[in-house]
Amino acid sequence: METAGQSESGLWDRLEAFQSFSAGMAGAQGLGQLADKALELALELSGASVAFLSLDDDAGSRQQVFSHAADPTMSVTGDEIDRLFAAAANSERSPRTAAHVPVAGLNQFVGLPLNAGGNQIGMMGVAGGTVYTVTQRRALAILSNQVAASIEVFRLQQRRQELVDALVNLRSDLDRSEKQRLLNEERAQGALRIERAHELAVQALVAVSTHARTGANFNAFYRGLTESVAELVGAGKVLFWQLNEDRTLTAIAGAHGIDEEFLARLYPAPAEPYGNDLTSQVVFKDFVFRAARDDGKDGGPYRAVLDVLGVSSAISVPWRAGAQRLGVVAAYDSRNREGFSMEDAWVLQMAGLAAGLVWQLKLAETDLTSTIGRLQKVDEARQLLLRNMSTAVDKARQRFASELHDDALQKLTGAELHLQRAGDHMSPVVDARSLLEQAEQALRKLLFEVRPPALEVPGGFEETIRDRVTMMRTLTGIEAEIELKLPDDQPYEMKSIVFRQVSEALTNVEKHAAATRVQIAVAARDGGIHGAVVDDGRGFVVAERDHLPGHLGLLALRERALLAGGWCEVISEPGNGTKVEFWIPSTL
Repeated sequence: METAGQSESGLWDRLEAFQSFSAGMAGAQGLGQLADKALELALELSGASVAFLSLDDDAGSRQQVFSHAADPTMSVTGDEIDRLFAAAANSERSPRTAAHVPVAGLNQFVGLPLNAGGNQIGMMGVAGGTVYTVTQRRALAILSNQVAASIEVFRLQQRRQELVDALVNLRSDLDRSEKQRLLNEERAQGALRIERAHELAVQALVAVSTHARTGANFNAFYRGLTESVAELVGAGKVLFWQLNEDRTLTAIAGAHGIDEEFLARLYPAPAEPYGNDLTSQVVFKDFVFRAARDDGKDGGPYRAVLDVLGVSSAISVPWRAGAQRLGVVAAYDSRNREGFSMEDAWVLQMAGLAAGLVWQLKLAETDLTSTIGRLQKVDEARQLLLRNMSTAVDKARQRFASELHDDALQKLTGAELHLQRAGDHMSPVVDARSLLEQAEQALRKLLFEVRPPALEVPGGFEETIRDRVTMMRTLTGIEAEIELKLPDDQPYEMKSIVFRQVSEALTNVEKHAAATRVQIAVAARDGGIHGAVVDDGRGFVVAERDHLPGHLGLLALRERALLAGGWCEVISEPGNGTKVEFWIPSTL
């Protein structure tokens, strides 16, 4: 039986310290701190040189190793610690005192398993001391159990904290998922609202186009449009307010659901581009006004507006056509309990934009109809003037041709006959005879141009132009290519103008072009007569024609065509000839 010596009595002092160290282990902040306190207490209880502690993972493999030496200069390698624990694990006794310790310098070794919850979670041991007494071994055994329990509690606390952290993270994830779900749901609802607004806006545009294509007057169009918009937004009344020149808004009568009593409550509302009042903001600043009696305790801030209108709810948006401000589109008395929505505002805006374009179109149609009427009257006056001028000119030409033929030409012919009887051997007489012949030819050419004899004869339209070309060839020697496709059923005024255009162009060629060849093409085209006279003469700068000889003839070509309702264009370059092109409508 062992007795307690001096060392034994000191052991109890250490046991008292055991309780203090145990309390310290319970308050350890980490596994390393707990292991250090445990190994420090093991050294105190056993008087060993070195204390060891190893922890296993769930699979039984060594996970962590801690060591503590009484002498800081003493060190033990990890492999030496593994051999000590392996020797302790192979022993059938526990605790075990190794007589032959597998590590040099450590003559005594005690290894104890760390058991917690029926499982071995590691080992603890001391080495390098004297012979360990029974009390010391029991103290180490108690310590090992306390250390195992503390480690297990620490691990449980870690796992509990990990679980708490996991639950907190899970809660955060759930909160984020819920927020994302709500956001996705809100986005889905927003997408549905936008899709619905698109559908309603398209229906509003269809309604506007449908009513506009009926060809009805504006009052019927306006009445049908407001009825369609009221159905789309679920309103009892839909009204357009028109912006007047004096910067006031007045309601347009004839709208859906609007009677005389309702209109009598309304008054012109001022609207200014830089005004801060409600009306100005809606008209000029694109503010969307919405109000209902159920908004707030007192019916919302716009209760007075609803009272004046005598309605339960209202919505109004700007009425525009591009950048032009036309007024306001408004709907009243929503059939929905929540009142009007922003989707309804979108529908009103689409209807307002389309209606604004139709409004401008109808105003433009009115102006266009008025303009067409004025142009028709002008055209009728122009045609009458042209016919009167043609008649007067033709009569003057006819009288001039008759006098020329009956007087001057007959006298020249008589003089020519007298000169022939006088004899051909007299040189002065021959010269006078030649001059008289030239004068006679010039006068006959003038007579032909003034009053072509075949122009009024059926089939004589094309013949007259060919005779004029033949006359040019005879007098000047200029060769001509002719392409004529002329209908002969044209009125005399038409034939006369076309012949004058061709004859005037050929006269300019004869006098100024110094050409050797001319191309003449006249044909029916585009509801009129198209003509072109092209020469290979010297050409000129068109911009300088006012300063050139013969420019009055070119001016007459253009003015005659314009007066007839057609056009004439002169194209020329120096050295590249000249082209005169014209078109005269058939309906003069």
